[in-house]
Order: sequence, then structure tokens, then C-alpha cells
Amino acid sequence: MVKETNKFKVSIENSTYFLVEIKQGVAFEATDLNQLVEFQNQLLGKKLPVLIICSPDTIADTDFLNYMAKNENSPFSVADSFVITSLAQKILANVYTKIIKPERPVKFFNNKDEGLKWLEQFMR
Repeated sequence: MVKETNKFKVSIENSTYFLVEIKQGVAFEATDLNQLVEFQNQLLGKKLPVLIICSPDTIADTDFLNYMAKNENSPFSVADSFVITSLAQKILANVYTKIIKPERPVKFFNNKDEGLKWLEQFMR
């Protein structure tokens, strides 16, 4: 089953992780994260690792990153693996991991296979 908005779609892959695909031209915001959490609850209602694939032009501001870093705002995520490609995304990734410091394991990758390999340690 897939749940979708005009900004992203989310599904459960092999009953082991959530796959979130961010669409082109999207600025991800707190309301989008809240909708994602609602979809995760509807799809399964339990914690799983999350693979987030960002389009090359996906952006977020630091207010959103601070919000996303808190476990209470992403209660169905055990760990987050992001697939990013742009320089701007890589800069934001450094800010997120080194300055904001999320409350759950988070790592950034250049491709889906690397991101999935890292997530395997969090799959049950």
C-alpha cells in the first residue's frame, strides 16, 4: 500500500522499512512531517527504519531540521537514512548531524543501495 501527497509518497518495503520518496521541487516542512507520521501510523503503526530518497532539488530550512531531529515529532522512525545528491543537501546534512544532532541514528548517502545497507542493522 502507498500513501501519497503532492510532496511525497510513503510505503512499507518487505515489512522491514518505510520508503519515503520526496517529489521534485519540494520544500519539506513540519506539516509534511506530521502528514508522513500519520501515514506511517495508518500503514503499520509501529517503529521501523526509514529510507528517505530526496529529489536533487529537495530543500528544508533549519527550523524544520530542528523539528525533525526530535523523536517525538517522528515517533515511527527507528533510524533515518537519506539519499541526497546536491551540494546544498550535503551542507544541510552536515548542519543536521553536527550542529542540530538528531535524537535517533541518521546517516546520509549518495545512493539507495548504500542507504539500505546501513539501515539493515536497524531492521528486525
